[in-house]
Amino acid sequence: MTRTPTATHWGVYDVVSEDGRITAIEPPGDDPDPSPIGPGMVAALEHPTRILRPAVRSGWLENGPRSGSGGRGAEPFVEVSWERALDLAAEAQASVAERHGNRSIYGGSYGWASAGRFHHAQ
Repeated sequence: MTRTPTATHWGVYDVVSEDGRITAIEPPGDDPDPSPIGPGMVAALEHPTRILRPAVRSGWLENGPRSGSGGRGAEPFVEVSWERALDLAAEAQASVAERHGNRSIYGGSYGWASAGRFHHAQ
């Protein structure tokens, strides 16, 4: 068993692993008020709803961005490599910049409020 310190948005923790597999995330003993969120991250690591690899809608992958939106919600997603996903994203960004200029690409962040109501900044 190994313990590795780490820091998250919710505080510092010790990551406990056995044979290379994370088995627990525990607050350090000297934290007087640890967040209960950290230990819950272990369940997310192997949860069935976790997305493990990039995926692209099959119609978009086969026919490109001009494939239309008719397949949205109906077509399956196809897993692709990270290299392919990055290439597709770069191609899409270049296409938008070419058609509408660099000013059309939002490169900022809405902050934690963009992560959903759970992290709503207000």
